[in-house]
Amino acid sequence: MKLPEGKRRVYFIAACVVSAIAVAAALPGYMKKTGTAEYCASCHVMLPEYDDWFYTGKHTQIQCIDCHLPNDTFINHYMWKGLDGVKDVVYFYSGLVSETIHSSSHAKKTIQANCIRCHEEMVSRISTDTMRCWECHRKLLHIKINEY
Repeated sequence: MKLPEGKRRVYFIAACVVSAIAVAAALPGYMKKTGTAEYCASCHVMLPEYDDWFYTGKHTQIQCIDCHLPNDTFINHYMWKGLDGVKDVVYFYSGLVSETIHSSSHAKKTIQANCIRCHEEMVSRISTDTMRCWECHRKLLHIKINEY
């Protein structure tokens, strides 16, 4: 039995509204869960980085996303969280992820910007134009893997 065009449109709109409400209700909890270091460590290739952060890192009071995602604006943060998350899922489940993790040029810029943002008072007295923070402060994070 085929529904009339008007009823199909009403059902479609109702389904979209219910779906949007479900996503809106679940999204804050999902975003909170995916923002934890434990979630990042659920991918086996991230375990060495997690162990370094958890056992030897000086920044254990912050989460992975505080360094590895843009934190300048809400929209930029969540846009990159979504893009990087989809990329990570595709790489992981397709088998394209390498055993040694390397940061892209965008990730390196993001990490540098976050170092400067968090340590603004300290770095205001030095030039950060020619060097990356981790070139001097390598011992602070991810010491087992020698590349961000």
